[in-house]
Amino acid sequence: MNLALPSEVKTQLVFLLAEVRTQLQNLMTLVETPSTALMKSITERSGHSYNLKQRVHARCLKAFQEKQSLDAQSLKAAGDIADELERIASLCRDAARELQQLNTHKMLTKHKYSKQLERIETALKQVEGILSSNDTQDALRIGQVKQKLAHFYKKTLNAHLKALKRKKETESLISSLFLARYFLEMGESLVNISESLIAVLLGQPMNMKQFLSLQAMVSTLGHQAWDSLSLETIAETRSGSAISAITNEEDDHFIGVLKEGELRKVQEERRGLQRWNSLFPGIAPQILSHHHQGSSGALIIEHLPGKTLEQMLLQDSAEELKRGLEKMSQMLPRIWVSTRRKEKAFPLFIQQLKKRLPAILNIHSSFNEQLKAHTPFSLKALLSKAEQIDNQLSCPFSVYIHGDFNLDNILYDDTHKQIRFIDLHRSRHMDYVQDVTVFIVSALRLPLFDEMSKVRVNETAASMFSIAQQFAQEQNDPTFEVRMALGLARSLITSTRFILDATHANYLFDKGIVLLNHIVQHDGTPLHQYRLPFKDVLHEQS
Repeated sequence: MNLALPSEVKTQLVFLLAEVRTQLQNLMTLVETPSTALMKSITERSGHSYNLKQRVHARCLKAFQEKQSLDAQSLKAAGDIADELERIASLCRDAARELQQLNTHKMLTKHKYSKQLERIETALKQVEGILSSNDTQDALRIGQVKQKLAHFYKKTLNAHLKALKRKKETESLISSLFLARYFLEMGESLVNISESLIAVLLGQPMNMKQFLSLQAMVSTLGHQAWDSLSLETIAETRSGSAISAITNEEDDHFIGVLKEGELRKVQEERRGLQRWNSLFPGIAPQILSHHHQGSSGALIIEHLPGKTLEQMLLQDSAEELKRGLEKMSQMLPRIWVSTRRKEKAFPLFIQQLKKRLPAILNIHSSFNEQLKAHTPFSLKALLSKAEQIDNQLSCPFSVYIHGDFNLDNILYDDTHKQIRFIDLHRSRHMDYVQDVTVFIVSALRLPLFDEMSKVRVNETAASMFSIAQQFAQEQNDPTFEVRMALGLARSLITSTRFILDATHANYLFDKGIVLLNHIVQHDGTPLHQYRLPFKDVLHEQS
């Protein structure tokens, strides 16, 4: 992608760049040759850089309103760059004032302060060049100046702290240290400018660490043409991980899917992908490359054909969805049987619910009051009674589950009649009911309210329930239905923390509470005799 700016925006940005470079050059001269007149010239020009920044924002807003440019990301980058340039100009003024406090300039020469300003000035030249060249590597080099400035600051800090212990030239040492800090902050602004440019050139916001990680991984795949590389966000997990398609724009070829986030979760995803493909080759995407740095990690995985089951529901792909569910009915029992272990599984659904309860009530504080319409219990008391039952329950065996079995984590390729799984960082041996209830509620919580959509949602939920019910009968699982009720209640209530629409959230919450009441009312009777009122979970139809 290119940095596509209307001429008026670009013109004002160039003027602002020229002003900041002038301020920086004046500061370089001031470091070399103290001058009260030059110091005043720097400190008294605050209004000029601020006005130029405002002009950039005004031209961006005008372009957006008049639809002069369809590239909103470029306009956002121009505004962000203008903010950072004005920040550098402000830091130049702070540095000029600090220079007044220095009684000697020897320490500036000793620590090569002028050289640091030259690095910053060179980076600003590159910013101006990128406005025309769209060179991703130049954008990267701008941000890398910060590393050199950070090294300079650390070295200067250590030397100054050592000198301060001698209690000589204390004021000058402190001022010199402040000056070094201002230079470091200029480097931070350059990083922000670099990231804004990279976001436009790649088509997606990305910080320096993420870009270097992407660069390392894509290079291992034999791709070096960075200017033709683009990213498009295709999903975002609720935990914040970004999932993007990487494309080579020269031949419109998918390189793979980039998934990045917290290192622990990325490592879990990697293990999950490897485990699933060892059990059922081809059921999960292959790992093409991986990389980690510090607390962050990233994977490039195979791009899979097909649609998610959620897409099929939302797009009214009824026949395609039906074929996908039929394939699921063949595959899931086979997975469960082949990964079955004798160890019991304890899902503890109410414990899961209680863990998420604060987040739920932070979004929907009215739920406690709403509960009074259904039950004499408070929410806390109802959960406590349900938990007593839940703690008695276990699945008599465990199977390998997906762990986040939402509709949008299951792909169906209708051409090859194949089901595939994605987002596998929670995979483990557990009660299969965990996956089943998450799947059913991920359909019920979709904002589909017309009658035909309700029919498709109900059929999808009923299909999954039928698969699990038949498996439970074949495996002699006596408490399947009560665990299903608890799992459904858990998922119905916890899903409301992602829904701001009060009517829809209340609808799901009510269904979860009705189930919990139904379970509690059967307390004292054998748990294997409990029967789930599954039709009450589904959407009512007129």
